[in-house]
Amino acid sequence: MSSQPGSIATYFLSLVALAYIGPRALRWAIVHFRWDRVSSPLSGWLRFSKAPWYYLLSGAEFAKDDQPDLISISAIVNVGGQPVLYSGVLEDYFFDEDGQLNRLILSEVVRRPLDKDKAPAEPRASEDRFYPIDGDYFVLRYSEAVTLNVEYIKLTDEATAVSLQPE
Repeated sequence: MSSQPGSIATYFLSLVALAYIGPRALRWAIVHFRWDRVSSPLSGWLRFSKAPWYYLLSGAEFAKDDQPDLISISAIVNVGGQPVLYSGVLEDYFFDEDGQLNRLILSEVVRRPLDKDKAPAEPRASEDRFYPIDGDYFVLRYSEAVTLNVEYIKLTDEATAVSLQPE
């Protein structure tokens, strides 16, 4: 058949390897060098336009120095016809096969039935209104959420915070 079967095999294996490694390397470069951010001149070509949840839930739009340390999620979910507020720290998120947000994985979750909300003139400690949820992770299906609040949290080092205050 051929007098150089090794060369042909090497050619096809290199094509398969390049097809596997090439897109991953390109995606890594886009994310690492932040070419897909709104502020980048290349964002029109390189932005993952069908992934708005990625930018919202990863904090990817922030400058490298301003990246949030934590992302807090609060969601209202109807449980037995009653609205319940769940709040926790975002650990991970998953999409369905259509690229839509499917579920959120939260930790340190607390809940509060909204009917137990305080009246404007009735001061109550916030600890009395929230109930901790046992477990390491809480899975929130996005399809069950009525509303979703995303809060970006930047932690400050106490030593740095003290040194930045005027004496």
